[in-house]
Amino acid sequence: MAIFTSDDLSRSELQRRTAGGTLQRLAPGIYSDDTVRSPEQIVAGQWRTILGKVMPGAVISYANGFDGNPINGELNVAHPRRRPLELPGLTVRTDMIGRRDDDDIDLGTGIYLASPARALIDNSQDHPGRPLTRVTKLSREQLHDQIVRIVQREQPARADQLLAQVDARAPKAVSAGIAVFFAAARAQIHTVDTPSRAMRAAQSGEGYDQARVMLFRRFAEELTTKPPIARYDTMSGYTATVPFWEAYFSNFIEGTEFTVEEAERVVYEGADLGRPEDAHDIAGTFEIVSSPAMRTPPRDADDFLDALRGWHATMMRLRPATGPGQWKNRANRAGSTEFVAPALVPGTLRAGWEEGEGLDDPFRRATYLMFLVSEVHPFLDGNGRSARIAMNNALAVAGQHRIIIPTIQRNSYLDTLTRASNNGGPDGLFRVLDHAQHWVARGDWSTIATGLDYAQTTHALVTARDAEQNHIHLQIPVWEQVAPLTPQTRRNAEGEPPRLARGIVPF
Repeated sequence: MAIFTSDDLSRSELQRRTAGGTLQRLAPGIYSDDTVRSPEQIVAGQWRTILGKVMPGAVISYANGFDGNPINGELNVAHPRRRPLELPGLTVRTDMIGRRDDDDIDLGTGIYLASPARALIDNSQDHPGRPLTRVTKLSREQLHDQIVRIVQREQPARADQLLAQVDARAPKAVSAGIAVFFAAARAQIHTVDTPSRAMRAAQSGEGYDQARVMLFRRFAEELTTKPPIARYDTMSGYTATVPFWEAYFSNFIEGTEFTVEEAERVVYEGADLGRPEDAHDIAGTFEIVSSPAMRTPPRDADDFLDALRGWHATMMRLRPATGPGQWKNRANRAGSTEFVAPALVPGTLRAGWEEGEGLDDPFRRATYLMFLVSEVHPFLDGNGRSARIAMNNALAVAGQHRIIIPTIQRNSYLDTLTRASNNGGPDGLFRVLDHAQHWVARGDWSTIATGLDYAQTTHALVTARDAEQNHIHLQIPVWEQVAPLTPQTRRNAEGEPPRLARGIVPF
């Protein structure tokens, strides 16, 4: 695809080709040979090429100087042009000066991106004779957020070098102000008045991962559009062994692979089977999920962080190398995903808790808390189990059925977590957790034997690999009944579990 202007073709040739259907007009004097896509779609993909032809030498700066991309259909540049460039779906605003510095970054299409030092200066000062209505700068809050991001991302020596560049170029008042904000972001001073939550947290010594908190905000917002799910555990006799199965499956998908019979001996007889650490992983998890404390909600963010560390200390106490009950002291990752930096764990968990406080539906809140802990990955090991404990704590508090991820669902569960981590939203994860809770709610968990029979009948124990190769799915039985079955009629069933029909609902 090519972009044409009057510098490429004569006006008559442009008009002739447009009339013949081989070009389409995007804006005055700007044409494309793509006649299929809409002008907005073409501009979205080719704005750098267009800008290089119409405004050669333009430097992207001001509100766009750090990211280099349009924001809400607007791009701000340094260029002597006196009028904004109006394109379909994009307005390019100019400062009418057009200064270009030697270290501005060449984007390869005849335009440039402001250097980090220049972006800081351009967003921090008012230039003489420059009408503020012409270009948009970052707000004070956005600028402080960006400075915190730089301090968290860059090595201290690189941040010092950046400050030196600012000091060499900017008026003293501007460079001194930027230096103060950097000091606050480094927790070297604690009195900067700022509208930025990130800056307030940083100068108090508890910074947080801004990108992750924005991810949590979007995740929570999208969760509010999901329908409420309420499956209440009204028959405690039929769910008596659910904590055992929760501990068993939660550890199995993390690699602690005992048979059900072995796990039963570990939990109820204290056997170690020659693998004391693995045995305690299951026994410790069971100790937590079977405790009455699982029905006690955290009062606030501090209480939530204390609960997380307490759960982890119990679960991992025979694995001292994992730092039981301690936040991680080195970075961890899964595949290409690098989780929250160790220094930012408490602040990110606290900010994430605050982002999810508006979720009052138990299932949505359980989904959110599981994703929050999983995405922060606050410990060296045991993060998945900690995330699922936080999830089921929210459900148990509300008297709802817990969520168990059976072996067969391991891959779909992890895949949807990865998708959510990559800005894919909660849709897939919500669907997997909904199905898993539905499966739990339909089971007879009154004894280990009945639970095992149910797990085998519904294919829950099939490995994810075998399930994929043989097209096997987790199945949910349907009740065999004449009249609609209510919780009250189930409670009055004279101690007999509801019969399962042969019909199934596949996932």
